[in-house]
Amino acid sequence: MKQLHLGSLKLLAFIAIFFFAISFFWSSGKKKSPYSKRAIAQSLTSSVSKNEFPPAGEIELTDENEKTSGQFTYTLDQDLQETLIKQFESYKPDYGAFVAIDPKTGSIRALFSYTRNKKDIGNLTLRASFPAASVFKIVTAAAALDKKKANPETVISFTGANHTLYRQNLKPPKNQRWVRKMRLREAFARSVNTVFGKLGIYTVPKEDLNHYAEKFQFNKDIPVDLPVEAGTFEFLGEDPLSVAEVASGFNRNVLMSPLQGAVMAGAIANDGLMMEPFLVDSFTPNRAGVPYQAEPVPMGQVISAETARELRSMMQDTVRVGTSRKSFRGLVRQSVKAEVEMGGKTGSLTGNNPKGKYDWFVGYAKKGDKSLGLAVLTIHEEKWTVKSSYLASKAVERYFAPDLEAVKARRKKKKS
Repeated sequence: MKQLHLGSLKLLAFIAIFFFAISFFWSSGKKKSPYSKRAIAQSLTSSVSKNEFPPAGEIELTDENEKTSGQFTYTLDQDLQETLIKQFESYKPDYGAFVAIDPKTGSIRALFSYTRNKKDIGNLTLRASFPAASVFKIVTAAAALDKKKANPETVISFTGANHTLYRQNLKPPKNQRWVRKMRLREAFARSVNTVFGKLGIYTVPKEDLNHYAEKFQFNKDIPVDLPVEAGTFEFLGEDPLSVAEVASGFNRNVLMSPLQGAVMAGAIANDGLMMEPFLVDSFTPNRAGVPYQAEPVPMGQVISAETARELRSMMQDTVRVGTSRKSFRGLVRQSVKAEVEMGGKTGSLTGNNPKGKYDWFVGYAKKGDKSLGLAVLTIHEEKWTVKSSYLASKAVERYFAPDLEAVKARRKKKKS
């Protein structure tokens, strides 16, 4: 019996050593790609600034002071890309940008920058000169939900209009006659500034707002193979109004890029797990060498899966009954029957770089394993030509066309 036990131990030890050896030789034989995301970004800077995605180019080697030429392939969904290009060229806002990513992998499915007068101002999807506006309410809500300081059904009392923010409305009201009460989910959907300002003063400490802003990539370099600018976040003062302005997005000092908006939306769609975005799927050198193949890389769990689900339920209210209900009205009816979940957050504010009225939509759509995180920005110098939420609805409609068209086909079949 003792000999049998000893023999079993020897067999187990042999198997363990065998598999360790295989793993060691496989990993040592696997060559590391000599190309970094930074090098790829540098090689594409000039082309991407012109909305061009060259099939060939040169990349500087990571460990050597030389460049190698080769062939690129990209992660873009050409059908989605072309649909958005047509939409922008049809409505002609003064400026515009659109980014869509696959939340599960981080692959960029669409990336397009638009200027009506063809001004050479670079690729707007990568610029972080745009006030985040009410899109920042996503961060404030995430901090409150994730820290269990509130939930979507939490009722908050306030005074004042929905889209203003005055110092007197942030104080406890002296007269109860004008007090309004609203659930957090409704305040999010309608983008009520005073509610989120009060969240920032009384519910979510400044330290938490700062922490969650960094989680959503403010004041950080996003690890992407594109030359994107970092979004910025700061409090301009210590007084309650300054805190309220940041928490509600009613300021011009919290800035972000459309790419960052899509990454934020992707994390929420992916149950709180943020993935590194990437545009280049592969690079094959013309001469003998190790090719580059992109792989999904997690950046971290920015919020819990439960918080992500609560945020999505609030974002769904935005397209159903909130600030983008008109743009999504027809699509919402179709999506319910097609079982496509969708939601988002709007934001609007005047800005100066470039000058105009800024209009945001940052959102997501998903069905089963298929999902999309997206950000749309339009800027209008004088007249509005199109809402960003409308362009977002067209993107979702195109990306989930097979599911939506299947519903239409079943409806026709029932009528016939």
